[in-house]
Formats: sequence, structure tokens, C-alpha cells
Amino acid sequence: MTDTAKTPHPIDVQVGKRIARLRLDRDLNQSQLGAAIGVTFQQVQKYEKGVNRVSASKLVMIADFLKVEVQDLFPPREDGQPGRTAAPSAIDQLASTGNGRELAGLFVSMSRDRQQSLVSVARAIAGPSAGEVARELEAA
Repeated sequence: MTDTAKTPHPIDVQVGKRIARLRLDRDLNQSQLGAAIGVTFQQVQKYEKGVNRVSASKLVMIADFLKVEVQDLFPPREDGQPGRTAAPSAIDQLASTGNGRELAGLFVSMSRDRQQSLVSVARAIAGPSAGEVARELEAA
């Protein structure tokens, strides 16, 4: 028997990451979100990590506070596979971390030449297996 009770469900993790990204996009901290929905910042941390599931009523409260639709808190569904969700894109993964958001902000503030130089350095550091991710980012 596996111990699935301690492993967060992937959808709970993705919902948590979306909540965190939307909260950070609005320059809000976990205490502000927690106060708005009646929980502690520690509970918001658990929601954002997917450790604790967010109830339907809290999802509505979070969506209202962040001024989004409830469905915006969920990952997109894969075409043709009911009940399955698409893996988070490289852009979503980048946006879900503080370093990623900082890097994106710095990147867009650079000249085109410097952007190309940074991409070259990143490719060299990441190695050959990172080519697919780099192409996805370039296409965005």
C-alpha cells in the first residue's frame, strides 16, 4: 500500500502555484490573502504548496479577492483527455518562482543583443537536453 495521503495531488500543486502567481502578480503577500479569506498566512503557504487542498468556498473567495474567475485557478485541460490536465508550461514554471519572475523582468528590460547573449549563456549552462524548453520559450 502506498502512502498517498502525504503526497499532494498534482492538481492541488498546480492550483497552489496558480494562486501564488496571481497573488504575486498583484503584489500581495500571503498574510493579505489569508486575511481576506479568513485563514492564516501559514494556511495560505500550505495551499500554495498543494499540501492542503483548497475547499470550494475558499476557491471562490480567493478568486473574488484576486479578481479572476474560479476556473483561472485551475490548470488547462488537455484536448481529448477528460479529467487529465496539461503539464505546466515552461512559462508557468518560470512565473511560479521568485528568481524566475526576477529573471523575466530583467530579460525584458534588456536590449535585443543582450537578450540573445543571455539566451546563449543559458543554453550553454543548461546543456543539450534543454533545447526543447528553450524552443517553447522562444515560441511564446
